[in-house]
Amino acid sequence: MQALLNQVILKSFEIEGVTSGGIILPDSIKRRSSKAEIISVGKGTKKRPMIWEKGQIVHHVKNHGTEVIDNGEKVYLMDMDAIIAYY
Repeated sequence: MQALLNQVILKSFEIEGVTSGGIILPDSIKRRSSKAEIISVGKGTKKRPMIWEKGQIVHHVKNHGTEVIDNGEKVYLMDMDAIIAYY
């Protein structure tokens, strides 16, 4: 799957089922993590060139983007402006 224009495709990291203190989280509390890896980037436009690269680890706006199933995995398609931080 290839992102177009100013879009990026992200694969979210799974939220651990156990906290660092050993507390087991029920499924009702688990939500999609805002931390993700970029797996595809569009080419951008003349006015808005693409600033992200495949493989970067980023944080994005929570509950943003369109969920898509690609090769049996959940990935999220969103605008590059939804990324708010990177490593």
